[in-house]
Amino acid sequence: MSDTKSAWKLSWAQLKGWNRDGGLPVLPPAGALVELAALVAVIVLADWAFPAFNVAALEPSPFWLPVLLLSLQYGTAAGLLAAAAATAAYVFNGVAEQAVGENFFSFLLRIWALPILWIGVALVLGQFRLRQIAAKQELRQELTKRSIEAQTLAGYSKDLEARCQRLERQLTTRMQAPVKPVLDALTGLAGPSVDINTALDVVAQQIWPGAAISVFSVSPAGCELIGKSGWPAAATWASEFGASHPLYQAIVSDRRGVSILNRGDEAVLSRQGVAASPIFTSDRSRVVGMLKIENIDPSLLDAAGDAHRALIAQLMVVGRSEPHVVVDNETQASPGRTSSRDAVARFASGWRLSHWRPIAADASIPSGPDGTGPAVDAGRSSIPRRTS
Repeated sequence: MSDTKSAWKLSWAQLKGWNRDGGLPVLPPAGALVELAALVAVIVLADWAFPAFNVAALEPSPFWLPVLLLSLQYGTAAGLLAAAAATAAYVFNGVAEQAVGENFFSFLLRIWALPILWIGVALVLGQFRLRQIAAKQELRQELTKRSIEAQTLAGYSKDLEARCQRLERQLTTRMQAPVKPVLDALTGLAGPSVDINTALDVVAQQIWPGAAISVFSVSPAGCELIGKSGWPAAATWASEFGASHPLYQAIVSDRRGVSILNRGDEAVLSRQGVAASPIFTSDRSRVVGMLKIENIDPSLLDAAGDAHRALIAQLMVVGRSEPHVVVDNETQASPGRTSSRDAVARFASGWRLSHWRPIAADASIPSGPDGTGPAVDAGRSSIPRRTS
């Protein structure tokens, strides 16, 4: 007996719990049962207390009250329960007798018309009420969802605000780089006798700490490394690039800087660095070099942006000499001797394709009009030159 009672309690709890999962109510709430019992009891007591009025037999029937109220308030289940209670009270009060000459079907239709109407009204009005309940539940669920999202966002905002405050404290207490060493490092890049490696070491130390950077000179044949800083001993970065390399095309042909932060530039760099910028002549007519960053702390990527690299590249002097033939006016030496032009002049002039021509093994140097020096045509030396 106890097992049966426990099973009934469990079933009842499960039926009541269905509504908590967001579905429509299956059983009427306890308040509906109390209201139904109270209304039916009032009608029955009124009929018992005033037998002369015969309250239960009034037209329209007083049992419409519990059916309409519960259907409109709680839905179909409560309405059908009220119709069942009204039918039971109606039958318990006694049905009308069959009239003389009335057939059986007419008699049944007359005595069961009212209970059938109660059931029909409970179904129709109850379904309308259930639609309202369903819409109300959807709104409630949406409100609950939005409330949870708002609470989550509020918590996230508090955490973000706390993190921003911590970052602000870190920034305000962090040792800032002195201004004078940075300015000295930038000024030293444009010196007439600057050493490329030393200048790059100063830049890496003062502006981009821990970065691996390099400078390449540019010629029609490609790019060649002339200075570096921060390269490890086992570095695998290339020291020269041909004219067909995508990085050469971007720097020299397109005259633009590249960075892994830009879409498509990662393929251009080909794992040879994280950013690169062209070095122009003073009038920006030619590209004479390339400043490339092979490795850098990710937190310094913003400090190594296009504008910063362009400024460093503008101040950078390409420290490579331009090999050329020197002719001894007295001995008319062979063209095998070479000397170096000044790095500043090399940077200012850039590479001119028309100035670089191969020298044949038996080539001779034409003399000038006075027979003592090399011939010069319209300001451009006609001395044959060769690339290194």
